[in-house]
Amino acid sequence: MMTTNVSREDFLACTRPYQGQLKALKTKQYSDVIDSQGQQYIDLVLEGGGTLGIALLGYIHVLEEAGLRFIGIGGTSAGAVSAVALAAAAKPSESRMKPLMEILANMPMSSFVDGKEPGDTDAIEALNAWMKGRNLLVKTWKTAQVLDNLHEIHALNRGQTFFDWMSALMRGFNGGKTMTSAVLRERMHDLPPLRVCDSALDSDYSGLPVKPYLVQADGRRVLTINPHSDYLCVIAADISTESKVEFPKHAPLYWQEPEQVDVANFARASMSIPGFFETYQIDSLPLEQARPLWKEAHPYRPARAFEGEFLPKRHHFVDGGVLSNFPINAFHNPSRVPLRPTFGVKLQWDEYRHDIKTLIDVVTQSFNSARHALDSDFIHRNPDFSKLVAFVDTQDVNWLDFDMARETKLRLFEMGVQSAIAFLEGFDWPRYKEIRRLMLQASLIQT
Repeated sequence: MMTTNVSREDFLACTRPYQGQLKALKTKQYSDVIDSQGQQYIDLVLEGGGTLGIALLGYIHVLEEAGLRFIGIGGTSAGAVSAVALAAAAKPSESRMKPLMEILANMPMSSFVDGKEPGDTDAIEALNAWMKGRNLLVKTWKTAQVLDNLHEIHALNRGQTFFDWMSALMRGFNGGKTMTSAVLRERMHDLPPLRVCDSALDSDYSGLPVKPYLVQADGRRVLTINPHSDYLCVIAADISTESKVEFPKHAPLYWQEPEQVDVANFARASMSIPGFFETYQIDSLPLEQARPLWKEAHPYRPARAFEGEFLPKRHHFVDGGVLSNFPINAFHNPSRVPLRPTFGVKLQWDEYRHDIKTLIDVVTQSFNSARHALDSDFIHRNPDFSKLVAFVDTQDVNWLDFDMARETKLRLFEMGVQSAIAFLEGFDWPRYKEIRRLMLQASLIQT
């Protein structure tokens, strides 16, 4: 049997032709936040894209090779899987990608097609029939066999195998114990002393009630870290309440002990692709306990929205991509010039021209239009973010290729490498700060 697994050494071999460029990237400034080793700190947001997520591995590897480390990490769907894994794999000051390359590239994707119950193979057979171009009769027959899945669980697969795999991965990074929200927050906050570079202008922060740094007795400026901040942002959609959900921030809305929740639940909720995975489900908190939490989280909703039995008996979550497939605004603060940028990487070019010929085209593009609208609108209203977003042109690679060939994995990884190099070579941190400075001044004039 032909192996599809790829080793870390295989991936690193892809980077050898680029060693000169990688070395040059280490000399550039990308952020005003650095540690004693000279490593620079940024926030990172990852787009969802199914199996195309292997390209993220190459992209992130280049960022780390350039001396970048991550404080805030956000993502949706497949991007959420990478985000949670990155957050858990090591301390922020350490390389997180090296221990993850093989694990994420060799995920047992086919096993995630787990049907409506253990031993149910109808879903994988139907998927293969369509993916491998079987004749119409075979496609029709295999599709008919999964109608009971759609009737009983409203999807092809339970998603349980994926959750079990994700939970096991998290335990592996926590000494065999459950990686809870509290443990992960502590790990993400385990930062070394971070210095603010001299290139950061005091005048950018003089008007703020609280500066984002402390000035020590020797005049050195040290970044302040809010111990209550969540530096992980995973997006899911609660379709029972029409809510965009950010985990772990909104975990108290759904669990009585949010600090003890296995973070694999966040990835599972964000990965609940409609029709493919069964919705991720959580029973509601007791109403009187939940009411003030929901009022605080949704202040724009009218008071009557929180009267009586305002919550469903059970919350159903689907893929966060239906609302925000690329949550580039996760760590955005429009009220100041940032000390560190938020880099974002998209796995596909946004194509704004589509020929609609079939019902599937209508459904697919309705979904795509919805999931791109919010993120595109944010970037439109904040044009500075176009300077922070890189695209990996994944070309003709299918995001549902669960039996991806080894050569395709290596090609995706190298695409990520090339995209990251091109982005970092073109990124101008002083210019970006100047753009933000001008935008802030303009907003103050308008008000």
